[in-house]
Amino acid sequence: MDQLFGLRSVLLLIAFIQGFVFAVLLVVRGQRKKQVQDYFLAGLLFALATSLISYIIGFMGIYDKAREEGWDLSYFPFGNALLFGPLILLYVRALTDREYRWQKSEWWHFVAPLILYVRCFVLWAQPFPTKQWWEIHFGWESMAWDVVVYFLTTWYLYKSWMRLRDYRTLLQHEYSNYGARTLEWLRAFLMASIVYFAIALAIDIAGLVFNFFYTEYFYSRLLLAGMIYYISLSGWNFAQKSEMPFEQIERRETQVIEMEQTEKSNALKSLFTSDELTTKRNELSQFMEKEKPWLDPELTLSDLAAQFQLNPVQLSALVNNGIGKNFNDFVNEYRVEAIKKRLDAGASKQFSLLGIAYECGFNSKATFNRAFKKHAGVTPGEYKG
Repeated sequence: MDQLFGLRSVLLLIAFIQGFVFAVLLVVRGQRKKQVQDYFLAGLLFALATSLISYIIGFMGIYDKAREEGWDLSYFPFGNALLFGPLILLYVRALTDREYRWQKSEWWHFVAPLILYVRCFVLWAQPFPTKQWWEIHFGWESMAWDVVVYFLTTWYLYKSWMRLRDYRTLLQHEYSNYGARTLEWLRAFLMASIVYFAIALAIDIAGLVFNFFYTEYFYSRLLLAGMIYYISLSGWNFAQKSEMPFEQIERRETQVIEMEQTEKSNALKSLFTSDELTTKRNELSQFMEKEKPWLDPELTLSDLAAQFQLNPVQLSALVNNGIGKNFNDFVNEYRVEAIKKRLDAGASKQFSLLGIAYECGFNSKATFNRAFKKHAGVTPGEYKG
């Protein structure tokens, strides 16, 4: 029984327990706070944790003992790697859209995992001689499933990354300050997932080339254990859901993009005549100078559209096509110009640069520094001299 307490099995068992416990905690929090993203992250942690079981009991010697006693565990689906990709994508979607709701149509993401479960249960239920016959004649089938796992997971990671990229792009078209809304956790989470699967793939390929035995794959499982530690702790602490209605803004920007793809002379024809466009540009400039809506750090395109008495599609088209800037750059240019005027007037002798930035509508140091350098060509400190 000493083999039950080996270092390898203990390390993986600790990771399994942590993943399982945090999955339960996330489900409880999701029920209490009505946070659908917690369910997806809980599902991912559960799927990652259960995928360790076959290695845990393998290093504990339970597979061999079970076979000796006539209840072979080969092919039993303790884990299902085809669950990883769909749960990652759904988690990203849920976090990046305040109006996200689970749709019945999304069940299709779990068709492939279900097929794999059925395949594993059918094979597991067969007597050991039948399993040996299957491995001799259809051994390639397991490798084919590994290919499917990596292909689909790569596709899901790509779609997740594109979703995050589109989300960050839409932020610039809707918010004047978006630093706190960028969901940096998601970027780190996706990068960690991509790195993990790339390394796991490299180990699996090396295993085929050098005929790795069961024990040689321990290091890929140890890497997975590290992923469970990281996702459970960081994911638990990051409960922020975006306030942006992703799908709604994406539809609006799609209309604007379609206009951008037409001839320049006709780009805004469906919204403004040539004379109206010139008039609206001038009126918007005067409105920004007189009313100073950019002083509001929470200003959004929808807010400005309501104040300027246009609908969001019209204002987005006017700013993007008529002026040639995204909303974030358009608003921040006024803020930067106001800061420059205050600095030229000697305000830095009485106030800090950050204090001036906050008074002019910025809400974070990083956003202020980035915007100032972009519009002024120099850093705030360099401009101040």
